[in-house]
Amino acid sequence: MPSAENFPQLPKDAPVMFHSVDRHGVLVYVSDYWLQVLGYRRDEVIGRKSTEFLTEASRRYAEEVVLPEYFRSGFCTNVPYQIVTKGGKILDIVLSATAERDDAGEVVRSLAVLADVTEKKREEKALLDAEAVFCKAFRSSATVLAISSLAEGRLIEVNDAFERTFGYSRQEAVGREMSLLQIWENPGDRARFVEFLREKGEVRDFEVRFRSKSGATVAGLLSGEVIDFNGETCLLSQINDITERKRAAEEIEVLHTDLAARAYELQIANEELEAFSYTVSHDLRKPLTAISGYCQVILDICMDELDPQCERFIHEILSGTVRMNQLIETLLEYSRVSHSKVQRKDVDFSLLATQVALELRTSEPQREVCFEIQQGLTDQGDPRLLRVVLENLLGNAWKYSAQRENARIEFGSSETEGKRTYFVRDNGVGFQASSAAGMFTPFKRLPGAEQFKGFGIGLATVARIIKSHGGRIWAEGEAGRGAVFYFTVS
Repeated sequence: MPSAENFPQLPKDAPVMFHSVDRHGVLVYVSDYWLQVLGYRRDEVIGRKSTEFLTEASRRYAEEVVLPEYFRSGFCTNVPYQIVTKGGKILDIVLSATAERDDAGEVVRSLAVLADVTEKKREEKALLDAEAVFCKAFRSSATVLAISSLAEGRLIEVNDAFERTFGYSRQEAVGREMSLLQIWENPGDRARFVEFLREKGEVRDFEVRFRSKSGATVAGLLSGEVIDFNGETCLLSQINDITERKRAAEEIEVLHTDLAARAYELQIANEELEAFSYTVSHDLRKPLTAISGYCQVILDICMDELDPQCERFIHEILSGTVRMNQLIETLLEYSRVSHSKVQRKDVDFSLLATQVALELRTSEPQREVCFEIQQGLTDQGDPRLLRVVLENLLGNAWKYSAQRENARIEFGSSETEGKRTYFVRDNGVGFQASSAAGMFTPFKRLPGAEQFKGFGIGLATVARIIKSHGGRIWAEGEAGRGAVFYFTVS
């Protein structure tokens, strides 16, 4: 809550009242003199709307006329109100106020000065005091404020924010025409601004580029209105410095342009990779087909003439072509997964796991493996890609538990801090935690895995899919006691 220390420029013993309201018109600070005149304690007024203390007529005038314009312009001067004391006495006051705005131009709080002019003999002094306090508030506002003659742009008054923003001291600026200071980066902007002012009486958020004393460009939103100041037609200007905002916007635009260019380059690279993958697949498979075909012809035609060693060699060649074909398909699947766009839909993990388990049983019907699949597990993701995840994880569990008489494979989930984590657990050969680093890297196989079929691509494929879903995957294991693979999908 603001306190007197927040307004060090104001004399604490000034014979005028002042208060501060937030952007909703709620009192956040009142001076001691305000409380003294109206007869309230501070805890009786803070948090209430300032208009609650006005007469009914003044309240309507404030809410319907004064406040809308004030929150738009950030200023009001010598507004006549009637305010009611705690004892019910009605006082005539005049109120002047200025608003402080944030970087976005929104009103943060106001500082209002209320002069009690009930007694005519005190009216002149009260107005002078109010003007003095208002001038101090004007000077200390965080928003750039300036008063200049409308005709030639001669500066009559500037505040501290003006000095900080443009680098000119008050002594250097006041009395000089802005054209001589070369504050307008484009002098034609002032002519257009003044033309708008003459037509409408006020202008809001006119984007202009100024020039500081050092020559640096200052981007600002200029608002202004025509006022009478000491009998002269003047311009009251308010400038919200948006230099950093503009610089940030320009940097973002550059980043967007760069990102678009990179995205296009990536698209071209992906298209080239896809074409390359197709070519490699076709060119590698064609000779494999020929090799395996001729080997089969030799077996069919010359079987009776082959000695056992030659027959064994031919069968090994056929096995090699099959394995090579499987490796090509595995690499293509890894490439497809790496460049697939996730199509999120409802996914029934329980159903997918059940289907994969059935396929594994069908592939080796002689094996007795206990599957425990938790039911009712649904989520959002790409059904095709997530099926590949389960095919690899459940397939690995099936493969590495082959030496167990009572093999058991479990698929389920757990909740941790409101986040669902899925797991595949088996009681197979497991792995040493110390040798698990890089298990999700392509072609990386754990020590001892050579006795099992595989290329070291499956877990890398799984990791790519999980990453594309915004999830993560990790594993725990112990040699001879099985392994658990955990993953999330969002």
